[in-house]
Amino acid sequence: MAYISAYPRQFKTFANFLNIEINGEPTVEDTALYEYFDTLFDVCYDEAEGYCSQPLRASNINYQFYGSKLQRTLNKYTCWKFIPYSANTQLSSLSWRENEFNTYSALNNTDYIFSNEPYGNYIILKNSYDGQFKAVLTTGFTDINMPNTVLQGIAEMAALIYKQSPNGGNWFGLSSINTGGTGQTISNSLKTDISWQKYFIKYVIPTV
Repeated sequence: MAYISAYPRQFKTFANFLNIEINGEPTVEDTALYEYFDTLFDVCYDEAEGYCSQPLRASNINYQFYGSKLQRTLNKYTCWKFIPYSANTQLSSLSWRENEFNTYSALNNTDYIFSNEPYGNYIILKNSYDGQFKAVLTTGFTDINMPNTVLQGIAEMAALIYKQSPNGGNWFGLSSINTGGTGQTISNSLKTDISWQKYFIKYVIPTV
C-alpha cells in the first residue's frame, strides 16, 4: 500500500528536489523514512512561520485589539485597523465588547468591511469605538493550495536537514554537535545557511 504523507504535494516536491524514488509498495524501512520526511516538514514549516511571523499552514486565529489602537481615515467618522497577517487571510467575523468584564457581541457586517490589499489587510469601521474587538480570521494555505514557492523553500530546508543530520536526527539550528565516540564535530549551524529565506519574503508581515 502506497505511503500517504500528511503533506502530499510537499512530499512530492521534496522527493523531486532530491531525486528520490518513492516506493509505491514501501517496506517497513521505507515507511519509517517517509514518516521522518513528514517530521522534517513540520520542523521546516515551524521555522518558516517563525521567520514570516505568521502561519503559512491553514489556521484559525482570534485576533484581539483595542478601539484606542484604531487609526483615523480622512473621514473623521471612519477608522481602520491593520491586520498583521497576509497569507491568504480572510475575516470570518468581528465582535466587540465594552471592557474585559463584558461578553463579545457580533458587529453588524454593514458596519465594517475587510479590505484585502497587496500591501496588507485592513478592517475599516464606519464609526469610532472604544472597548475591545475580536476578529476571527482564517489564514494560511492547505497543502493542496500551498504556493509553489513555499513548497520549494520547505523542500530546500528539509534537504539541508536530511543531508547534514544523522539518520532519523535533526541538527537544524544547532551551532555545534559532537557525535559520540567518533570525535567528529560539526561547528557550522544549519541556520547560517539562509538561502531558503528568499522563498518566503512575500509572506514576511510588515511592521507598523
